[in-house]
Amino acid sequence: MEEDKNLIIDEANREAEDYSCPSCGAPIKFSPEKKVLHCDYCGLEIGLDGKRGQEENDFFEGSQEDSDWNEETKVVHCDNCGANNVVDSSEISITCPFCGSNQVVETNELSGVKPNRVIPFSIPEDQVKKNYSLWIKKKFFVPSKVKKQIPHLTLHGVYLPIWTFDSHTFSVYNGRLGKHYTRTVGSGKNRRTVTEVRYFNVHGSKQVTFDDLIVNAGSKINQSEINALAPFDTNNSFEYDKRYLAGFSSEHYVVRLKAGWENAKIRMNAGIRNAILSGYNYDVVNYLNINTTFN
Repeated sequence: MEEDKNLIIDEANREAEDYSCPSCGAPIKFSPEKKVLHCDYCGLEIGLDGKRGQEENDFFEGSQEDSDWNEETKVVHCDNCGANNVVDSSEISITCPFCGSNQVVETNELSGVKPNRVIPFSIPEDQVKKNYSLWIKKKFFVPSKVKKQIPHLTLHGVYLPIWTFDSHTFSVYNGRLGKHYTRTVGSGKNRRTVTEVRYFNVHGSKQVTFDDLIVNAGSKINQSEINALAPFDTNNSFEYDKRYLAGFSSEHYVVRLKAGWENAKIRMNAGIRNAILSGYNYDVVNYLNINTTFN
């Protein structure tokens, strides 16, 4: 009897790979609230044995394309808003998660590098609708027809692609900073206070470590918006399992790995500069030369 039970569970997980309920055949999707695959029609639930994903790849090894992901997913393009999304290869009817259009067609573009970690959705759909409703009602200039559509709100969850980079940096620097001071000049009616700058030279070295620096890899959300949504709990993410995408889609990344690293270095350099300057009392930066090694 125990063997039969295990057989049913194994079979359920195997059929769930195609996002169909092994009990009634209806579509099955990931439930953020219960952290399981859930069938809305018959109520069947399949647990996901998610493993915490702490594996991180060497930069050069990570730049290799992973053909396994190309076999289990496909890239679809929205003719209405231009978004590219990664969906399961078995998906037939697709709605764009960004604009709601059905003008979605399959492309010949490969899915590319397979994600190694995923942060699953965690807020239940009902709570999302409630939050959205409260937010809209606080907006004074929102058209009334938008508010009337709230009870009929349809949600399309989409995973956003990001690169995360770790780096131990060592920088040597030299520069010239200035501090404001005031002095009184002139006499009589011409007597006045002027502000001038007293400059001083700086030099030294600085070590800064970056852990999971987030770089946006998509096109529909920009880096500023990603920063506004952050922080993400990347250290408690799970190893990638395509079943987390059941009922959702994933935006296809457009920023390739090497381009993502160049963007990361720009943000790291800004962080290093701020870290160096934070050690000085200054008002003006005349110049600051920094030479950094990224490990």
